[in-house]
Amino acid sequence: MNSPFDILLEPEDKKSIHVAPVKLNEVSGRYRLGPPTRPSIRHDNGFLDKFRKRAPTAGDRLQFARWLAMLEGSEALCSGGTKTIAPPCQGEDLSDANAAYRHFLFGNGADRTINYERYLLDDASGRQVIPNVLQDFKRHIEVIGHDRVKFLVTSDAYTIGNGGIAPYPATVNWQKAIGAHFLWVSANVSVSVVDHSEILYTADVTFHMEDRYNFNPGQHDIATGIPDSANGIFEITELAHQYTNYATVQRKISWREGEHSGATATGAPTSRQRKPADNRRVRNRI
Repeated sequence: MNSPFDILLEPEDKKSIHVAPVKLNEVSGRYRLGPPTRPSIRHDNGFLDKFRKRAPTAGDRLQFARWLAMLEGSEALCSGGTKTIAPPCQGEDLSDANAAYRHFLFGNGADRTINYERYLLDDASGRQVIPNVLQDFKRHIEVIGHDRVKFLVTSDAYTIGNGGIAPYPATVNWQKAIGAHFLWVSANVSVSVVDHSEILYTADVTFHMEDRYNFNPGQHDIATGIPDSANGIFEITELAHQYTNYATVQRKISWREGEHSGATATGAPTSRQRKPADNRRVRNRI
C-alpha cells in the first residue's frame, strides 16, 4: 500500500482488492471511541461525609454573620487598586473566589457554571492545563485513529492538582474558587494524508471541567491557614450548601503523526474575559 488509507479505497481492478484483516483500536489510555459521555467522577461531600446535619445554634448564626461580613469586605476591597493595599486580598483580585463563596452561602446548592477561560488565562497552573492534556490526547488519538478517517472520542477524567495532569492552582483567587478539580475531554477527529505520505490529524476538542465546592475535615485554607471546619459547620447546619461547578471550553488543533509537542491549539478567546456575573458589586463583574 502507498498510504495507510489504501485499504479504505476500492481499486479499479476488483481482483486486487486488499482483503487482509485490519485491527482497529477502540481504546487507548483514557480515550475510547464514541460520542461525548461523562465519565464516572466521584465527588466527596465534605463535612457531610462525616457528620450528620443538625439545626443551627445561635452561635452558628453569629459565625455565619461574621463570615458574611468578611465576604462583603473582600468584595469591597479585593478588586481594582485596593487589592494591593488590603492585607486580606493577598495582593490579588479575588472576584472569582468571592463569587464562589457567595454561591456557597446563598446558592442553596444549585449547580453553577463558571468562566473556566479566566482560569486558563490568569493562573500559571491554569496555563499548563490545555497543553498538557493535548499532549496526552494526541498520543492516544493516533492509536485509535490508525486506519480511520473520521471518528468521535470521549475520555475518562483527568485530575488538575493533587499530582494530576497539571498542578494545583497557583493564585489565591483560583485556589479558593475551584482548587483541585476534574477535566474530561470529547472530540471530533478527522484524518487525512498530506504531502503524499504524511498523516494529518485535525480535532475539534471540548474540555469539560467539573468541581465540587465544599470544605473538608482536617484541611485548611492554603493562604490563611484557617481550618475548613470554620465553614464546614455551615454545611452541617444547612446555613450554607456545597455545590458543583461546571464549565466547557473548545479548542481546535492539527498535527502531523508523531508530532506530539509544539502544535498550537486555536480557539481561545481573544477578548477580555468578564468576571463572574454573580458577584454582588458591579465593578467585580467587568
